[in-house]
Amino acid sequence: MTDGSPRDRVRSGGASEQPHASYPAPVRHSFQVDLRGVVDLLSAHLYSSPDVYVRELLQNAVDASTARGAAAAGVPVLVECHDRPGSAPVLSVEDEGVGLTVAEVHELLATIGSSSKRDTLLRPGQDYLGRFGIGLLSCFLVSDEIRVVTRSARGGPGVSWRGRSDGTYELRELPDGEGRARPGTTVWLTARPGLEDRLRPATVRALILRYAGLLEQPIVLRTATGDERLTGGPLPWVGRDTEQLLAWGERELGERFLDAVPLDLPAAGLTGVAFVLPQSPSPSSRQRNRVHLKRMLLSDAVDGLLPDWAFFVRAVVDTSALQPLASREGLYEDATLAAVRDGLGAALRSWLTDLAQREPERLQALVRVHALALKALAVHDDELLKLFAPWLPVDTSLGRMTLTEVTRRGPVRYAATTEDFGQMVQVATAESICLVNAGFTYDEELLQRLPEVLPAVDVERVEPEDLAAVLRPVEDTAGLAAAAALVGRCRPVLAPFSCDVEVREFSPASLPCLYTAGDGARFARELDETAQVADSFWAPMLGRIQAATEAPREATLVLNWRHPVVRQLAGPVGEHALRTAVEVLYLQALLLGRHPLRGRETTLLSGALGRLIEGSLDGTR
Repeated sequence: MTDGSPRDRVRSGGASEQPHASYPAPVRHSFQVDLRGVVDLLSAHLYSSPDVYVRELLQNAVDASTARGAAAAGVPVLVECHDRPGSAPVLSVEDEGVGLTVAEVHELLATIGSSSKRDTLLRPGQDYLGRFGIGLLSCFLVSDEIRVVTRSARGGPGVSWRGRSDGTYELRELPDGEGRARPGTTVWLTARPGLEDRLRPATVRALILRYAGLLEQPIVLRTATGDERLTGGPLPWVGRDTEQLLAWGERELGERFLDAVPLDLPAAGLTGVAFVLPQSPSPSSRQRNRVHLKRMLLSDAVDGLLPDWAFFVRAVVDTSALQPLASREGLYEDATLAAVRDGLGAALRSWLTDLAQREPERLQALVRVHALALKALAVHDDELLKLFAPWLPVDTSLGRMTLTEVTRRGPVRYAATTEDFGQMVQVATAESICLVNAGFTYDEELLQRLPEVLPAVDVERVEPEDLAAVLRPVEDTAGLAAAAALVGRCRPVLAPFSCDVEVREFSPASLPCLYTAGDGARFARELDETAQVADSFWAPMLGRIQAATEAPREATLVLNWRHPVVRQLAGPVGEHALRTAVEVLYLQALLLGRHPLRGRETTLLSGALGRLIEGSLDGTR
């Protein structure tokens, strides 16, 4: 018997962490990294475009200058496009920053993902743009070789490092007089075949402006035509009024926005502007906010910066508190980002409240375009519901109205679905009943919440089968008796279709009948139709569902006593003609109510039309 100890497991032939005495000790090996494969992975899944190489080079150069301190303050980073007719373009990026020693080159340039040594290299308490040790790899997206020439401000010889996309590199110490005379770093790239345009002056200039256009650190672009200073200066939204912000937003983002909202969260080191979109996007669409981290562009399409309900604005911000993802093209979801999101949401709410109080006409213009977004906001916020209720629009049987206009007409009656509204709208319009179509997103929730903020308002959901109850009964005594007799003759005709019959007086007089069916009746109708065509496996199951389902209120065919055909049917009409007429009226009501014809109704349609044709032919003979 064994006790499960390592000695027992070895003795019994089981696995053991202890090497057997007769076997050699294990040999430690290193993972072999295919750098070309890593670069392809970065290209396909981490970086959105090879253009990010400019951002990464400038980020490293600016961080190196920051780390050196006063000695590099105000000294521009030099980006030079080297003209070589007949050969691949060459780009160099030069800074007078802290530089690297031989050991630091080994640690930082030859170890993928290493940032621990970098943290000790950089000066504490400074704002740095980068965090990850993979930025230089982005240069392999546009070049098969990276050459770095550097000299450390802390002393030591100059260093030349040449890395290749096949995973090899060369490093040598430079004698005095070779390489850089002053501390700093120069990075050289030669364009890969097919990517020559990425390193040409026009493209490089555009990328510097795109990624680093807001940096305070000066950047000089040197080409065959001379030097051009591209950065430095205040943030473009600071100290601007609304019209100036809108003009800048149109130039920068290519849209004429409806409004501009200044943003300022000092605790998060965030400033910026939120532009109100000129058209309403889908509530499910991703946010496309432009985010700069310490003035370096992160991305033009950052999601999650604003609350979900704020999809009607696009923000442009600069912040020093948020953390980027490894790709530097999105934000890391943490408590800081959640706090910033809440703060920006509060700023937008405050702006909307102020707009309603001071410039209601501008708020009305906003509501006309972004009603859905504002309804989503009002559903979850009592104060904003009170604020926006005067302007939020809904569709009614009497046309598009604001909630204020609807509440002024008395109790608010609504249909919960567009299908229910379609059944009732024609009669409701003719009878001057204000019926709200709450089948659109947020409308029913909004209507149900109205009494919470407006206690004097009554809100009532109306089902199609309820409509018959509010229509006027037949008033004259003789007509009442004839209508009752007509109902008695019509009910057996429609009984196979689970449809009752009533006679009422309603407008318009040109409408002979109305089909009403609530959710329960429609479900029962569909279930019955499915059971008729189901195979032997499904039919018993559907039968059990029908038996277990609570008996729904039947659908109703409401005949209009004001229509001459209905009055004629109440007279001396034969059973055959009556059946045909009632079947045709039933089918007409289904089609007017946009109800699909099921199998039974399709068969009924063919039979009724056939009898009508036969009757017409008999009449001609």
